[in-house]
Amino acid sequence: MSDIQIGVRQAARLVYKALHTTLSPVNDQEYRQLLAQYRANPAFAAQVQDVATGMELIILDVSERGLIIVPASRESRFAIRMTDIRTGLDAAQKASLLLAHVAIAAVFFPTTDGLDDDNYTPPPALVSTCRDTLHALARRLRESSNPPADIPPELAPGWESVSAMPLVLPAGQRASVNSLVGIVKLALGHMQTHGLVRLDREADDDASVTYTATHRLRVQLREIALRRLFDIAQEAARMPATTTET
Repeated sequence: MSDIQIGVRQAARLVYKALHTTLSPVNDQEYRQLLAQYRANPAFAAQVQDVATGMELIILDVSERGLIIVPASRESRFAIRMTDIRTGLDAAQKASLLLAHVAIAAVFFPTTDGLDDDNYTPPPALVSTCRDTLHALARRLRESSNPPADIPPELAPGWESVSAMPLVLPAGQRASVNSLVGIVKLALGHMQTHGLVRLDREADDDASVTYTATHRLRVQLREIALRRLFDIAQEAARMPATTTET
């Protein structure tokens, strides 16, 4: 086998490793070696770029923490769709779920400084804090007489639905996609599956479970398209909680 063939195989192997979003180089010697080769050898890095491009993927970041790649477009085979998270969602539930993802991200990174500082480690976040931020974000959007032009109008059913939900579930009622905690749990579960957050601490009460953000979340947020929506979510995350109940 020629050196070029070996290089292509190794490049494809590194992209394969990167597609496993919860895989850490700390626990994978081959992954560490391929990352070191990428960072030290421009020719190999170019081969990895070519493999990624051919698969409609974009490399966002590379470090000792891993190679972070994302779909190049919504049409990419690797693009995540709402039906990949859960089937049977109506328009309001899909919009609510997207808003939940944005709100959760803002809880971990409520300021741009934290997002830009690789040395900043966000503290663990309670599900209840994410819930409160989602509710505050939805209310801000609902009460705005003129939402920013870059916020898709398709999200309106989501913020209308979320705004109407009670912050705290009535006694005996289980969290579902029609409740704030249920939406947040669904979003966090998806983010955990894709390496954006990690479970920090379990709890008997859903609202008291905590999660931590990963480096992958920071990197992907830097490329976020709905910038103004995230700005509003950050503002909501910095507001004092409207309730102390969980």
